[in-house]
Amino acid sequence: MLLDTAIWNLEALITYDKAYPDSASKDFKTMKSYYTLTLDANNMVTEAEVQQVYNLMLDTLNYQLSLFNDDVKFAVFSDVELIEVVGNTAHIMALNGYGSGFIYGLYWPFIADDDWIWGTLSGPLAGKCDGTEIGVSDGSDELSWRLNNPSAQPSTWKYTDIETVAVHFMNCTYNEPPQLPRVFSSLDGNHCMENEELTFFLEAAHWIIYDYNLLYNDSGWPIVIEDGEGARPEGKNFISIEIIDAFEYAYSRNFHHYHITYGIPTGIIPD
Repeated sequence: MLLDTAIWNLEALITYDKAYPDSASKDFKTMKSYYTLTLDANNMVTEAEVQQVYNLMLDTLNYQLSLFNDDVKFAVFSDVELIEVVGNTAHIMALNGYGSGFIYGLYWPFIADDDWIWGTLSGPLAGKCDGTEIGVSDGSDELSWRLNNPSAQPSTWKYTDIETVAVHFMNCTYNEPPQLPRVFSSLDGNHCMENEELTFFLEAAHWIIYDYNLLYNDSGWPIVIEDGEGARPEGKNFISIEIIDAFEYAYSRNFHHYHITYGIPTGIIPD
């Protein structure tokens, strides 16, 4: 294949396979890596060598990700460029952008005394773990309020093709060990969600809301969350989330049931 085509394919493949350009993070950093491609007499590159360089780029990307200590870390983009051609050797550079760290500043933080009962199946809102704030709020309300009111508010849009995606603990786990659920569930009907646990599920909900869902691997389920994959339909923006307090009889578990609404923005609503 042509050299320009080879470079384009390398950038497109690694961006499609590994990058999350729409995801947000606390920190951002770029790293460079260098590779070579051998040209034949017609200035063409073999597909086998392009594949070999692609595998090297994947190894480099995974190594560079391992240098970040944050639990949240991902590639944002990969920009592959030709530096120069010397003889029959093309020297190329990959500039990878990485996001790391959850944007705690995006949402009102859970502080030391933000310990709330998970929710309630009936009656008033369950309040804090210390018995205060009954009827005022509870764990699910605290999460949904933050997710619906980020500090960086998007523009006010009109939306078409609105759809609501349901997510709960049975179809939303991390695939890597220890395979923790990304959505709250507990056998305890009076479970206290301490501020650290609420922060964990706030972070997980952010991923669920804003990362795209790949339909091909859902195996007939309404949604199956793969590692690093969320609920967001292709081409749609987040509108709102409702968190319903629910009970699953087969497993005898109390859980949060997310109803996340998305749509295609069509224009700003006039004031």
